[in-house]
Amino acid sequence: MGDFLIFILLAVLVTGYPLLAQTGDFPGYGGPAVASRGMQTAGVRGGAPLEIRPYASVTAVYDDGVIGVGLDKNGNITDPGALYGIEANVGAYGTHQWKRTRLGLDYQGLYRHYNQKTYWNGSDHLISLDFARQLTRRSTLVLRTMGGTSSRAVGGVFGYGSIDPAFQGIPIRDIFDNRSYFVQTIGQYVLQLGARNSFSVGGDGFVVARQSKALNGVKGYRVFADFARRLSRRQTLGVVYQYFHMDYSRAFAEGDAQMLALNFSRQFGRNWQLVLAAGGSRVDSAGIRVVTLDPVVAELLGRTAGREAFNRINYVPSIQGSILRKFRHSSLSFGYSRGVYSGNGVLLVSRTEDVHAIYSYNSGRRWSLSGNAGYYSVSGFGSYGDRFRTGSGGTLFSYRIWENVYFTGGYDLRRVQVTTSGFHRFGSRLTGGLTYSPGEIPVWIR
Repeated sequence: MGDFLIFILLAVLVTGYPLLAQTGDFPGYGGPAVASRGMQTAGVRGGAPLEIRPYASVTAVYDDGVIGVGLDKNGNITDPGALYGIEANVGAYGTHQWKRTRLGLDYQGLYRHYNQKTYWNGSDHLISLDFARQLTRRSTLVLRTMGGTSSRAVGGVFGYGSIDPAFQGIPIRDIFDNRSYFVQTIGQYVLQLGARNSFSVGGDGFVVARQSKALNGVKGYRVFADFARRLSRRQTLGVVYQYFHMDYSRAFAEGDAQMLALNFSRQFGRNWQLVLAAGGSRVDSAGIRVVTLDPVVAELLGRTAGREAFNRINYVPSIQGSILRKFRHSSLSFGYSRGVYSGNGVLLVSRTEDVHAIYSYNSGRRWSLSGNAGYYSVSGFGSYGDRFRTGSGGTLFSYRIWENVYFTGGYDLRRVQVTTSGFHRFGSRLTGGLTYSPGEIPVWIR
């Protein structure tokens, strides 16, 4: 575990599509920011960055609809029913900026203990770091890393908002509530070319290890290059190319994807931003599939089914769109994406479609509120052609009851459906308790 944490903090690879923080945030930078590369930054809450702030909480917790990796005595997928217990949570979030450097941090760690069925007790951790450094007047380096461990697909460290879609190696689309270990490090080098043009290069690497031997782990990497031109003060047009490779740990399978897309962004006033991207991906996947044997061969071998290697090429549209509105005390965003995904432990290289909305508000005095809702589907190629559909949502609030002590509560839900088998399950999580966090404004736990 020590080596794993060191890898999270020190690994420096680089990322893909469309990318990272706007270099115009730094004073003294000579060229315009590239709005189409803007994405979520670790540690940001609402419409403005905050200094790094710690918190700790103890809450009562109710979980229902957990999907275990196993079968009960009736041959159905494990459902432990309602789980009641206590959860302890510690974390820190915020940003710090120097003259030419910015650091963003999000960390959450928790331990849950149930009164009964203690097999489901456990600890989850998630850390996200963003580092941006202006190297020269016209060049910037941005590095981001996210990693941790989780045994929950709803609630836990994934229950308080959405993960930036750039992190394709983070298992947020998993079906089973199974322990996984994951890390992804991404980054980007941006070079300003004159007053209107910029060029960037980079890549990323990720690893996902799942505890159950019934589920597949994955490791992979991406490399990319993009070019952007500022059409006007508020509009940017760009083109991006990326190559994406995936290998799977418990299956003889791999996948390669090449993507080419156009990016466009438009700033409306001071607070609205629209980002669009459209293109296509060529997916080359290989693996082993089960086939029905010819009757003559079946008679000779004494079995009716066999395995054969396959290689398949598919073409997938790549689409992404987002709208972001920043207010003084809040932010609102909507997003849609469609493209290639590295798999959810059951399916391997897959098509994915994602729709989400996120809102956060802080009164600046006593209370804060955040909410998210989304839908995503994951479908495989060829003999891995199953389709998983998931709808999810959640809300979290805090209210200051005395100085640095808050009452915090939250509710998360998820509905999973597998179209090929008819399997479906509804899961929910309810929490409520006390949080301690020193600071002038209400704590924003996401």
